[in-house]
Amino acid sequence: MKHRADASGPSLLVVGAMKCGTSALHALLDRHPEVAMASGKELNFFFGPDRPPHDDPSEWWRDGQWHRGWGWYVAQLDPRARVRGESSPGYTDPSHPEVPARIHALLPEVRLVYLVRDPLQRAVSQWQHHVRDGTETRPVADALLDPGSQYVARSRYWDRISPYADLFAPEQLLVVIQERLRAHTDREVRRVLAHAGADPDRWEPVRPSRAPGRSAVPLPDGCAERFAELVGDDLAELRRCLGDELTEWPTCSLLAATHRERASR
Repeated sequence: MKHRADASGPSLLVVGAMKCGTSALHALLDRHPEVAMASGKELNFFFGPDRPPHDDPSEWWRDGQWHRGWGWYVAQLDPRARVRGESSPGYTDPSHPEVPARIHALLPEVRLVYLVRDPLQRAVSQWQHHVRDGTETRPVADALLDPGSQYVARSRYWDRISPYADLFAPEQLLVVIQERLRAHTDREVRRVLAHAGADPDRWEPVRPSRAPGRSAVPLPDGCAERFAELVGDDLAELRRCLGDELTEWPTCSLLAATHRERASR
């Protein structure tokens, strides 16, 4: 299906990552007087087939809504707003590699935001999510240490965002650290607003969110270290490209300790 973009499209896309605070950021941005985020989170417009996947429109968002067309998509946005945005973590789902090119073709000037958090904590949170919805029956270690799983793939953040970095200018892509968004909410939201083209001085401060905690899910001995190894090379590239050591993340400490132990042998 061919789509023809116009100026009524979104100027801001929050593209992920899953279980990294996209819902919270969506709601925070929507508080700003110059920003209108889509009323429905996860519009999932930029992936999916050209034809309806089945006869239940209420469930089309799960498979992607590309088939609905550009007119439907822009109707979900407020054309009066200075900044029009939407949030769909599925835009960095490894199952949908077509998304970056589709976005670039229709929205070459769009501003992109990608949230990340400690990779292991993100994966555990996703596992809990799937256990609750009945789509995951494996023990946590079996699921997280499956190298072909989305638990690993979605925690390999540079793999997920590098296709966007290949297509869009560096100034169009902002990576936000979830731990910092929680601990320094006003500072980080103002940074996102400036990136999006809204006036950060019109932001009304909010009370900080509770500090992020470690997952209550007990992990078998060695599980965290083995998971860290599965994402270690990707994490190193992310840190290099951001110029940020991401010292808040226990996974970085695990990798450093593992490397020190190996070097001492």
